[in-house]
Amino acid sequence: MLQSRRFPETFAGDPRALPSVSAPVPVPPPAAPTARRSRAFVFGLIAYFVLLLAAFLTGNMLLDELAAFALLSVLLLPGLRRGRVLTWSGWLAIAAVLAWLAHRGQGQLALDSLPIIINMALCFVFARTLRPGRQSLIARIIGILEGPERLAQPGVERYARRLTWAWALVLGLQACLLLVVVACAVPDGAFARFGARPPLTIPPAGRWYLHLGSYVLVLGFLVAEYAYRRWRLRHLPHPPLPVFLARLARRWPALAASFADDAARADQ
Repeated sequence: MLQSRRFPETFAGDPRALPSVSAPVPVPPPAAPTARRSRAFVFGLIAYFVLLLAAFLTGNMLLDELAAFALLSVLLLPGLRRGRVLTWSGWLAIAAVLAWLAHRGQGQLALDSLPIIINMALCFVFARTLRPGRQSLIARIIGILEGPERLAQPGVERYARRLTWAWALVLGLQACLLLVVVACAVPDGAFARFGARPPLTIPPAGRWYLHLGSYVLVLGFLVAEYAYRRWRLRHLPHPPLPVFLARLARRWPALAASFADDAARADQ
């Protein structure tokens, strides 16, 4: 009776005789590097906001510079960790500009320039994936967040390419608008700080757009586009917006790694 419950002896000597298993053994993903990247990103953002608050409370220009440097490092962290030549070159060049502004006592101007740099960099990231023969950035994001099956649904990839164009235009136009605000704000714009008369005058209230309004516009465009997407691709199921945003935040390390790999191909 006991022998009838044992596997035949041929199983031990011949792997082909093993019984088939209907479900494969799950292999856990390598979560440790992803978790480390996510923690570094969060800690960098916390350092930026702490330095920004300290600079606002104390009026210390050096803290403005450090806040700008912290945010720059967070944004370029994936490429820096991989030793990408293009990323390190950009990081060192911008760090040199920040050091020069600090030497001139223009820490606030350096902090005001960060939204311009962020919007220009993101515009470049979106636009470079629109070259013929390449997968658009939004299509890549859909593939990472929802899988290739979602991307293969009718109309999804074409919509993703058009949305990539839209994001590139919005970010590029906003970078130009922010440049005008930083240059022409009175009394603390770039022209005024260096003793020149600006070609047009932006009132001090316009500077709120730099560190608040520009991010509100991006968030508003994200929400409006998601509502339009649910209507335009109404033949497909869509998660609620909070679920989509939570999924986007959770998958950020994988998205950042994808962007860094794309930059690495550009270095070669």
